[in-house]
Amino acid sequence: MNKINPFFHIGTVGMLFTAIFHILMATFSEGAHASFSIMYPVFIVFLIVGTSIMIKKKKPLKA
Repeated sequence: MNKINPFFHIGTVGMLFTAIFHILMATFSEGAHASFSIMYPVFIVFLIVGTSIMIKKKKPLKA
């Protein structure tokens, strides 16, 4: 079994918590959503980097 990249874990957990906090803040307060426009792209980059590293390690080497 291949090991999952730590960047992928950070991106996944970060997106989950960001989405939960965003929903809670949207429910209980108004106008406090500016910080989320920065947090989502940061964790998406972590997901992309982690995924690309895992894909590169999975490709067979040509000898």
